[in-house]
Amino acid sequence: MDPVEQATAQVAEVIITAAYNEAPADYIIKGVQFFVDTIAPVTDRVEALANAYFPRQFSIINEYLASHKSPLSDKFPLMKLSQVLFLMVFYLSTVFIGKAVTKLLPRLEVKLFSLLHNFCMVALSGYMCASVVSQALADKYFIFANPADQTMTGYPMAKIIWVFYVSKVPEFIDTFIMVVKKNYRQISFLHVYHHCSIFGIWWFVTLMAPNGDAYFSAALNSFIHVVMYGYYFLSAIGIKQVSFIKRYITVGQMTQFSLNFIQATYNIIDCYYLRPKANANGELYPLVLSLILWFYMISMLGLFYNFFVQDRRRVLAQRKALGKKIN
Repeated sequence: MDPVEQATAQVAEVIITAAYNEAPADYIIKGVQFFVDTIAPVTDRVEALANAYFPRQFSIINEYLASHKSPLSDKFPLMKLSQVLFLMVFYLSTVFIGKAVTKLLPRLEVKLFSLLHNFCMVALSGYMCASVVSQALADKYFIFANPADQTMTGYPMAKIIWVFYVSKVPEFIDTFIMVVKKNYRQISFLHVYHHCSIFGIWWFVTLMAPNGDAYFSAALNSFIHVVMYGYYFLSAIGIKQVSFIKRYITVGQMTQFSLNFIQATYNIIDCYYLRPKANANGELYPLVLSLILWFYMISMLGLFYNFFVQDRRRVLAQRKALGKKIN
């Protein structure tokens, strides 16, 4: 290798070297690519039908996505709209059809599977949280107002943000476990809406700007999930000392949503009032993503607050009923 080639290789290596261990992310990419190749006949057929019956709409959507997507998103699988819609429809169909079918069947015991799922989600969430924070520190991110980096310098953060987006798929298993255990009360509108919509939203974020300010939500949510799935796992194996954590999980989630709302509000003000010229030149984090985050956080705060209030009322009613029985 001559000196020029060697210098180029060294520069390329410096650009794409991550501040975290990339091996788990690389294994996940390979696994997801295999899955995408497996479902390709179905998703390709869906695309062909959409193009045949709705050619104008199909063209408009594809042109918009092609003109706004990050070049870094081309390096990852599961980034086509048809693939995302396939998984969202599969999730919703499994939930509603599964509820109808399991009503006719005995309740299944899936404790071992549930333990394994929760343990894996703790490990994955911990890996994502540590990796996002490490890369943000290495890239010298500020808390807010980090623009999307569409060059290879932004690839390491883009990779772990993609892993975070894909992690929303195994989170679907939460609902499937509830279905087979016939815990229908837990399968609320909030639960299904959140699991389905957040997958689509993070696909869009990863497609357009898989780094920059996306790191903040990914780090917060991954940390909350370490606590949440850790609580589920420890409770399931009989460690009662963690029972006090349950009441703080919803509070933690609402705190996360509040911080995300503050971030989105700051970015919107930044784009419209503080640095409108920079926004017009594409130098800031995409305004459309901040607007989506802003409205989505409002819906999450409202729904989770309602859940928190109803859950507190239910607990108080149970305590009151128990007190009457004792007396």
